[in-house]
Order: sequence, then structure tokens, then C-alpha cells
Amino acid sequence: VDAALGRHLRPEQFNWAPKILTCDPAWSGDDELVIAMRQGLYFRILRTIPKNDNDVQGAIILANFEDEHKADAVFIDAGYGTGIVSVGTTIGRAWQLVWFGEKPINAGYLNKRAEMWGLMRDWLKAGGAIPNDQTLYDDLIGPETVPRVDGKIQLESKQDMKDRGLPSPNKGDALALTFAYPVAVKRIDGYSGYQQQNKAI
Repeated sequence: VDAALGRHLRPEQFNWAPKILTCDPAWSGDDELVIAMRQGLYFRILRTIPKNDNDVQGAIILANFEDEHKADAVFIDAGYGTGIVSVGTTIGRAWQLVWFGEKPINAGYLNKRAEMWGLMRDWLKAGGAIPNDQTLYDDLIGPETVPRVDGKIQLESKQDMKDRGLPSPNKGDALALTFAYPVAVKRIDGYSGYQQQNKAI
């Protein structure tokens, strides 16, 4: 994370990669709704909004960003994101819900959440760049792993993090969500960029 913080990339190092838009909603406490985008090794936070249960507003903001950046895929945390996806479906959007507790693609992880954070860790080591954002930095170094007898990688729960005095890592989850499923650049004919069978970039 230290190496990735504020790392400068030239456009040609990432502008060929698919654009993955994510939304980590928030309905309670001091949590923020976070909309972010990753393209290859480049990541940025596009918008943060205080906790908001207005799914229509959230969906409209997300749709505007999808159009502006011509995103190849949109992944939304299913925890509080089902309403946003429902609104998106109504306005003709094909957004993908991501259940953090679902089965991972890699059996070495306990669930999708641990897998996404593991892939994010690998991305950081491979040269990923994150903005100079203290909240994002703190989010990424916050969660700890939980020892398991079966050897599967598990992250501590958000409640356990809060019990240790740490906030919910909303910005960290927004980055992790970009690794939910493999994505390919959309073809000109509009073919969906969401492809589980291909290798993630």
C-alpha cells in the first residue's frame, strides 16, 4: 500500500484495459457510499456520499458515471445495493450484484470477500496505483486475517473491525469490488464486458 500510494502512471500503462465501475453503498452510521473506477493498474474514487437510502438517486449518479467513462462493467456490493440494481434494471442497465459471502472462484479463499481482497493485494504488489487518500490507505491496511484449521484465507468481519475501533472500509471495498469477476473490454457491438471465463486484468 505504501508503494502504491500516489504512484504516477503514464496513460499508456493502463488506458488499454477495461474500465470497471464499482459502488459500495452505505445506509448506517458514519459510513459513506463510494463510487470508484479501476482501469488496469489505475484506480480512482469518483464520488463519496454520506449514508443514503435513496436508491433512485444513487442509481442515477452511478448511471451518469457509467455513461461518462463508458464503463465495461459495473459491480455493486449486494449488502445494501439490491435497490440500486433494481432501479438500474428499470432504466436499462446491466449491473452485477456481488455477494461478499458467496463462493469464491479460488477455493483457497473462504468467500468472495476474502478472494477480492486477495486479488487486490496481488494488484498492489504488481504495481497498482492509488490516490493520495488517507481514508483509502487506512481502509487497505485495516482488515486482518482469521486463522483457520482448513487453511482457507478469511478476513475478519466488519463488526470485529469496528470492535477494534476501525471504521467499515468502504473505500477499500470499492477497490476490492473491481476484482469480483474477470472483465474484458466491450466490443463495438455492445457485447457485455462481464466474463467469468476469461482471466481478470
